[in-house]
Amino acid sequence: AILLSTVSIICVCEITIFSHRFRTVLKTLGAINQVSTESQVKRIVWITLTGNLFFFTRAFLETIFAFMLVIYWSRTGSVAEVFSHSLWDSYMLLKHWSEVAILCLMLYILQSRFTTNAGAPAGSSTVGGRTGYDRVPDAEQGGPVKAVVV
Repeated sequence: AILLSTVSIICVCEITIFSHRFRTVLKTLGAINQVSTESQVKRIVWITLTGNLFFFTRAFLETIFAFMLVIYWSRTGSVAEVFSHSLWDSYMLLKHWSEVAILCLMLYILQSRFTTNAGAPAGSSTVGGRTGYDRVPDAEQGGPVKAVVV
């Protein structure tokens, strides 16, 4: 339990550091390409916050569980009583429901649209944060084009 708590705290630190680096790179690429990356940055911030919340909650639960194990072990010389205690059921429910909650939050964040075109005039088309551009179609209408290498 102590090891899991330590790993969760390390995950919080690493997620925060990686998120900051990723946002910096994304903003730099957006500035180079002159494209708004605000929606991606918002999404990364929300993913970071929910991930940190999940791992902090997990670290908190694991720390409580570790202290509970030490207390029961010092009283009885065994930790077998912990697994039949009502707090064990509460611990397992909180642990598993926090995993379900984080999965639902991540799915919601990934499916949400963080739009940045709120100030665009009506009827103007926007592509990549630029107004007046039309999106290039993914596939050509006439079928695949074969290239000849000479």
